[in-house]
Amino acid sequence: MILGFSGDEFSAQSTSRILGPLLRWLFPEIRHATLHAIHLWVRKGAHVTEYAVLGLLAFRALHLSLAISLPRIALLGLAVVLAVAATDELRQSLLASRTGSIIDVGFDLAGGVLGVCLVIAAHRAAGIGAPAGRASAAGRRASPGSHS
Repeated sequence: MILGFSGDEFSAQSTSRILGPLLRWLFPEIRHATLHAIHLWVRKGAHVTEYAVLGLLAFRALHLSLAISLPRIALLGLAVVLAVAATDELRQSLLASRTGSIIDVGFDLAGGVLGVCLVIAAHRAAGIGAPAGRASAAGRRASPGSHS
């Protein structure tokens, strides 16, 4: 999906043809500078969102596949995000309708961090990957025949 979104069909010029008329219809008095700023932030928000999903999915896949600590899985997941982001921006730099940008790699990586943080928070809330002391203490309290 990410490589599909980075093609000519989703260039700034293409998306402005859809978003511009929609915003002008919703807000007839919108200034050009405001319209441009909204368009820019919608596009950057899309970067963050799609890479947050990638970060979450990469973390999940690595967690299911590798028997390593959550911090290492998080770093590997972010390495996947960075590799895809760099490849995507390199590809865009080769297209006439797009430009590759190191700033976009930063937005992509921020999205990846968001996705990884969300999945880690969900794991922690569910008690997955809890520190050994807490997990073993919880297991002792819940075991049958234990007296507190």
